[in-house]
Amino acid sequence: MRSSRMPRRIAAVAVVFVLGSLLSACVGIPSSGGVMTGDEVSQRDTGEDAEFVISGPAPGSDRETILRGFIDAFKSSGDYDVARQFLSSSFVNEWEPRGSVLLRSGPERFVTIDESTMQYVVSTRASVDSAGVYTAFPSAPSTLQFQFVKEGGEWRISSAPSGIVLSTSAFGRIFGEHALYFLDPSGTSLVPDVRWFPAGTAATRIASALLAGPPAWLQGAVKTAFPDGTQLSSPKRVVAEEDTAIVDLTSAALTATESQRQLMRLQLTASLGTVASLPNVRMSVNGAPMELGDPGTGLPQAHPQVDSRPLLFHDGEFGFYANGQISPVDTLSAKIAGLSPSAVTLGTGGTAAAVLGVGGVSVVRANQASPAPLDSRPGLIAPALDSYNYVWSVPADDPTALRAFDFEGSSFAVATNLPADARIVSVDVARDGARVAILLSTSVGPRLIVAAINRDANNAQAPLALGEPIVDTIASEGTALDATWLDETTVATLTVLDETTVATAYKVGGDRTSLGSPGNAVQIVGGNTESGLRALGADGVVSALRDSGWQSTQAQAQFIATQR
Repeated sequence: MRSSRMPRRIAAVAVVFVLGSLLSACVGIPSSGGVMTGDEVSQRDTGEDAEFVISGPAPGSDRETILRGFIDAFKSSGDYDVARQFLSSSFVNEWEPRGSVLLRSGPERFVTIDESTMQYVVSTRASVDSAGVYTAFPSAPSTLQFQFVKEGGEWRISSAPSGIVLSTSAFGRIFGEHALYFLDPSGTSLVPDVRWFPAGTAATRIASALLAGPPAWLQGAVKTAFPDGTQLSSPKRVVAEEDTAIVDLTSAALTATESQRQLMRLQLTASLGTVASLPNVRMSVNGAPMELGDPGTGLPQAHPQVDSRPLLFHDGEFGFYANGQISPVDTLSAKIAGLSPSAVTLGTGGTAAAVLGVGGVSVVRANQASPAPLDSRPGLIAPALDSYNYVWSVPADDPTALRAFDFEGSSFAVATNLPADARIVSVDVARDGARVAILLSTSVGPRLIVAAINRDANNAQAPLALGEPIVDTIASEGTALDATWLDETTVATLTVLDETTVATAYKVGGDRTSLGSPGNAVQIVGGNTESGLRALGADGVVSALRDSGWQSTQAQAQFIATQR
């Protein structure tokens, strides 16, 4: 059985939550707009499967019972109507439950300070802010303080921190994972950013968060098609008509060009794709429909897919494996095999590949007769190939020497804050070209880093530097073996401790999940989904992840290639 634990997001920090709210800033939303028809999406997106039976305050309850009931009512849906029954008449409309969520772990304590004051003390290990951003940290005590008054002879809460506290299991039932989609610098790829919102209000909160623009960690690496200042025209301006979500915007949206409007609709459609079975999106401005032409072709594709067959090298043959046969990649396989390869990344469309061979890193192209050598430094690791046709290469013993090469051989140093005393195990650029996952071997254990890629818009989008990581975690004890993108929002690592090899999935902006042990695996390579994950054993046998665990595919290989 697979176990789950929360990730450590960015740097580990201790958290003490006292006398106030955590990250209580809210997304600003204007309050004016024209008349619209249709049901609010929240009326459809009810999240009925997440409902809990919650009771209001019972007559004669003491302060601790009131406080326990209030905290238990955090599991209620809608506008936390049951929870508000525990509040005084002067405070009921002041409390802001959506300021943040703390995820608790371990026991909870209720401490009486004086006749009108109590504290709720609990260990917390993660938070979600008002924009749906998930942040994990080492488990630490948090103290929340509450004031009480008597109204009509009954105790009620007159002061409380904004936000709510939930157990991990309750959070998983109430909140859902959603991806906001931004654009890469060229506007040709969609780049996801994972957020967490409760059922019932998800559609409006997704739209608001998308209009707020890229998060800090993606700044400089992505863009949005929405003109500056574009917001929802009012807090309830995402409504449903049959299978269509209608998103009503402020007048700033009218400055968008036709091509921008197509991309705006695409961003909304992709971002709202996980809400209430609304596959279509229509935009309006202050209640009036926004005119859009035929989208035509050439728009970025959400969830780009690769060939589901494993791509591997075995006994001098390179190609896709199926039914005991290896099917070559047209115009590339023979040239790749001629380099005596030990690692390959195949580019989109199968027209180019980055290859690590006996002479270093080369690029093999369909329209070139011979491979082009790029990097001959000793001790190189498996190269990566990004969507802008740059080959990433670095020696294992020098993480600071990361370089990107164009197909003509020009070299670009990529600025990083990677530690010089670590060993770099793998570099994997996401298919959108905006993010990179790096696995390091350090003195304290395997370290996983996921960061945005800042590029030079004036020089063919050459990589310049890595941004501030969204993930920077010591993955576990033991030895780092490999890492790969499992899907567009998840990185899988392979580590070994005490002769036990373990695969772990890290949601970028979410939780950490064990994928079990793939035996004596030495390499892990992703596909399109978790079921497309492959591991290569030390014996050369390829295994695949199934519902029942890792199973042999009977395929054999010297290595499995990465597809992008």
